[in-house]
Amino acid sequence: MKLLVIDDQFPTFLQIAHAVQDCDIDWVDDPENLEQVLAGGTVDLAFVDLHYGRGKATGLTAQHLIAKSSPVTKTVVFSNEQEDNRVLLLLASFHFFQPFAMLPKSASDSAIRAVVEAARSGEGHLDFDDVDRYRKAAPLIARLISRENDLRIWRALTRFSERNAVAGDSSVAPGWISKWAEEKLPVVEEIRSHFLGQQPYLPRPVPYKQPRASNDKDSEEKGRKSGKGPYTAKLAPLHAFAMVHAEFFNAQGLDQLFKARRELQAAGDVRRRGRFGRRRDDD
Repeated sequence: MKLLVIDDQFPTFLQIAHAVQDCDIDWVDDPENLEQVLAGGTVDLAFVDLHYGRGKATGLTAQHLIAKSSPVTKTVVFSNEQEDNRVLLLLASFHFFQPFAMLPKSASDSAIRAVVEAARSGEGHLDFDDVDRYRKAAPLIARLISRENDLRIWRALTRFSERNAVAGDSSVAPGWISKWAEEKLPVVEEIRSHFLGQQPYLPRPVPYKQPRASNDKDSEEKGRKSGKGPYTAKLAPLHAFAMVHAEFFNAQGLDQLFKARRELQAAGDVRRRGRFGRRRDDD
């Protein structure tokens, strides 16, 4: 059985090699070098780390290359789940690629061997270490980034917290940012509560209403133009969330993954409308 460890830490390779000594095991320290290894022969099971350092490709890139170049290869997400900034990478892994299993870096030799033996025997996807929780919640990623401009806004929020600055950096209207914040905050709160055990952000965003009267109209207008005031308060929790998950939102190739998924969904919608139309014509 051919195994592949994709991790920037050599001790991780040694850990897996020690646990499973009856397999042919290779190591890649960067997803950017993965295509060359996959071209060298069939890989049965790949252990994929999610994080390789700031500014580098993530485990999503590795899983995408495996799905494209070696679709028969089963993948095991091998990561530190307890780290807050891994949660979105884990959810996206199950949203886009459906890994065979998931194990923490603290996994015992017996747990690693159990996954390898399950893959060897041809068993289906496994629920090691509460992995089913991520499979069921994976659609949260599609709600977090549901439109083409959503990812641009999240990336802007990793750098700015004021409404006008976010709008300018993501090339959308300031008014849209306020509506967008109302839509996304419940999704963020669900992720934080379910996976991180954190309390909801307060206050919740509410539609902004223009005051009927103001004793200081100049100050009011100045605050509106600067992007400060009630608009900025709504964005503060989303800015904090974006900062924690900045490496996910800025991950290489993330745009292409969401674009491909949207195109696939659009093609499915066209086919469904076509079938419906033909039934009407036949009648």
